[in-house]
Amino acid sequence: MTWNRQYLPLSATYVARDYRHTDDRGRYRVDNLTGPGQSRGPSGEPWRGYDPGTSGRCWSVPKTGSYAAWIDAHVIPGYARLAGIHERLDALADAGLIDWTSEGYPRLKRYLAASKGEAVSDFIGDLQNVNNRSREHVGYPTQKPLALLDRIIRASSNEGDVVLDPFCGCATALVAADRLDRQWVGIDLSPLAARLVLKRLRDDRGPMFDDVVHRTDIPRRTDQGDVPNYRTHKHRLYGRQEGVCAGCLVLFPFRNFTVDHIIARRKGGSDALDNLQLLCAACNAVKGTQSQEAFIARLVAQGVRP
Repeated sequence: MTWNRQYLPLSATYVARDYRHTDDRGRYRVDNLTGPGQSRGPSGEPWRGYDPGTSGRCWSVPKTGSYAAWIDAHVIPGYARLAGIHERLDALADAGLIDWTSEGYPRLKRYLAASKGEAVSDFIGDLQNVNNRSREHVGYPTQKPLALLDRIIRASSNEGDVVLDPFCGCATALVAADRLDRQWVGIDLSPLAARLVLKRLRDDRGPMFDDVVHRTDIPRRTDQGDVPNYRTHKHRLYGRQEGVCAGCLVLFPFRNFTVDHIIARRKGGSDALDNLQLLCAACNAVKGTQSQEAFIARLVAQGVRP
């Protein structure tokens, strides 16, 4: 599973309040170089005239983590390879990364340039919904903001990964995925949605998308091998349903039943057993090629079944 934490820029108020110091590297805030508790090892030994043990503390100098990596990459090459606490303290002091108080207490400078920003939480309140005044509005009723899909895809995938949107609607996820150099696959039942997807991709990404692979045929299962004629399952289905119609739920003799496809063959349904059921003659005539869900909803509305 991929998870890339996302960040928002720090607010101007926060920066002004916390990063109130400046030097030739920019804005910074000061932080502790010590932690609670005393130590008998190197982390408890004095350094450059300051003994952390006198305050009941010990040295806590960055060695791993994002700030240590930033120091290694931008200020002190090889810093990550310095093993000793006093060796790292010397390197920080020589590079001007330590701020000394008037009482001789050393503090670490943490620069604004090293901050990734504010970590995004699971509550998204900084993005606006798409409405009819939005520039990206295409008239699709469930359209999501492009910035939202951008954030989701950044957080959950890397460049080159495949993004699948099985209900791609107005193509927001596909446009965002392509902008972020992801491969993508979109699926939608509506021909209107397919046309909208193609148009929006061309408008956003240019004429190279005139040759997008766009299929309109109904997908067929290829993992079932040679499936016997669906009518041969009638006895098995009768036993499985215990003689009860899958529509009206009425008990009927065997001869009153017809084998029905739950998903019609013209809509991609197969002859496999898991796509078959028995309906009485009346239910079979009413259902036709509509979906089982729509058929049951119709029977409930008519009071035929609870």
